[in-house]
Amino acid sequence: MKFWVKSSLMVLLWSAVGMLGAFSMQRQDTLTFAVVTDTHIGKSGNNSGLATIVKDINQRSEVKFVLHAGDVSDFGYDDQLKEAKRLMDGLSMPYYIVPGNHDTGWSASGGLIYDQLWKEQKFVADVNGVRFIGFSTGPYGRMSRGYVPLDQMRWLDSLVKITPKQQPVVFLSHYPLDAGLSNYNELIDKLHQVNTLAVFCGHGHVNKLFNYDGIPGIMTRTAQVRSSTLAYNVVHLTADSIFVKMVEVGKPDGQFWASLPRSVKKTRTNATANISDRTPIAPEQKQVQVVWEHQDKGNIVSTPAVWKGQILFGNLLGEFKSINPKKNERNWSFKTGQSIYASPEVVGNRVLFASADSAIYCLNAKNGKLLWRVTTGAPILASPVVESGRVFIGGSDGIFRAIDLKTGEQLWAFTEMEGFPASRATVAEGKVVFGTWGKTLYAINANNGSLAWKWRNNEYSHYYSPAMCVPVIQNGHVYMVAPDEKLREFDLMTGEHTFVTDRYRVRESLGGNNAEDLLVAKTMQDSVVAWSTKGAKPEVLFNIAAGFGNDFSASMPVFDGTTAFFGTTFGRVYAVDLVQKKIKWAYQLSYDMVNTIRPLGKGRVLATSVDGKSAILRSASSEE
Repeated sequence: MKFWVKSSLMVLLWSAVGMLGAFSMQRQDTLTFAVVTDTHIGKSGNNSGLATIVKDINQRSEVKFVLHAGDVSDFGYDDQLKEAKRLMDGLSMPYYIVPGNHDTGWSASGGLIYDQLWKEQKFVADVNGVRFIGFSTGPYGRMSRGYVPLDQMRWLDSLVKITPKQQPVVFLSHYPLDAGLSNYNELIDKLHQVNTLAVFCGHGHVNKLFNYDGIPGIMTRTAQVRSSTLAYNVVHLTADSIFVKMVEVGKPDGQFWASLPRSVKKTRTNATANISDRTPIAPEQKQVQVVWEHQDKGNIVSTPAVWKGQILFGNLLGEFKSINPKKNERNWSFKTGQSIYASPEVVGNRVLFASADSAIYCLNAKNGKLLWRVTTGAPILASPVVESGRVFIGGSDGIFRAIDLKTGEQLWAFTEMEGFPASRATVAEGKVVFGTWGKTLYAINANNGSLAWKWRNNEYSHYYSPAMCVPVIQNGHVYMVAPDEKLREFDLMTGEHTFVTDRYRVRESLGGNNAEDLLVAKTMQDSVVAWSTKGAKPEVLFNIAAGFGNDFSASMPVFDGTTAFFGTTFGRVYAVDLVQKKIKWAYQLSYDMVNTIRPLGKGRVLATSVDGKSAILRSASSEE
């Protein structure tokens, strides 16, 4: 097998014992390796392009191994990742690889297929005395910022502790270590605890240098065709320098575009996260109290449920938990086989959720005992919705199911989906409405699963699909927003496209207050906009600045009376007074994306962020 990786921590511990206190970097021959990135297998022409690059690298005898910095595939589909693996296995030398955002958070399997093909999303290998460490930078929430998962951060901590202080270290990530990666400062701290020579990355599709407080960051150009050429980088690591040269396949080798000394003194400034494009929270908006807070060991990319005051949620470690907020202790825990992306739904004493282990679960909310499980043909990233004793949920196996809440028996299956759903459906007036990453919005009949209508957005690529937004149904109409930044209205019964506006940059965060016939959206550009749906077409009621800057995560506005709540990409929770048309309060929960909020009543909300934080917040003016 061409792919070789030494990732056993036990092996590293034993080898480190022999080197500690005695390790010294001896002068050695130049170590030469290639860096390939952003191959995006699945796009037209990229398969043959990678095959050509692999052939070219194989002809360079000086190259000892290859680093692939991620975005192996274009959309994380099984066939794309498998083809990428086949092509990379054509290398006549070892290669080390990390996933990119298109391989994990953008995939139909939530990264499961990548794990099956390459075993892990991280690696460590010692080559000629140099330690190479690669880690995943996510994201695992679509359109959230990148981040290194908590379990991988703990793994990196263990490596830092056992790596001899003088041993040269080279890191590999997909994202550069800047504000596009929410925990980049924590990572840079780790770089400065070892003898880091450089950090190689992809994602930006160009050759570029970064400076991480004296440690060079080196971005490699995409392997896709640019200016009629295919390209990758060749790196020469000598005893005192790092030389980087771009190889354009079929052209004579050019000069080194980067020549960096290895002996530059590194200093750490301990800079805080860059949030300069967000307006500071005004004093009058800080009227909020933290009732309860919790830090989980796993990342959370979903909205918790509440059962009799107990908080129920899943994490990316595959754990589903019940937490007692009064005692701040765990009631029970249930382990699934893979990460949990789905938000749970509670009905009576039952809690329902799905996992990337290709199963839908129903547990007893009191004790966590399994009541039933439905096994599907592929991972499930979407969340369930329950209506009239039926559970509605779509999976990445291309099937949308209706399941009996009591027995787990499948009532019907809709098998005509294109793409996969990643959010939750909305059920009203006998229709189940949801979107997929196949550019399509579906309405199916709730009684038998037959197709009522569908709308396909042929104006854009699948990146602009209506998959993340939860549709809103009001007054016989369906309202939907997607990455094309337009609000659209459809007739619920016929599917007629009755209204569209691009006046505001509304991406995927749309909520509906049906009692007030009101739509509320978080826009891309620092504002909150509201429409009334009482008339013949949506009428704008207000558009107010909020101070959260450029925001692009899918956190749906939710409601408690005349207050709307939502989360942002950069970790804030906002409460909006819909009557006075102003920000009621704002709270900085984290610097990671905040998921859709759970209103608890009496001015209280439950919020979670991607870095595993949970908090119950309350308006300072609300009563107990």
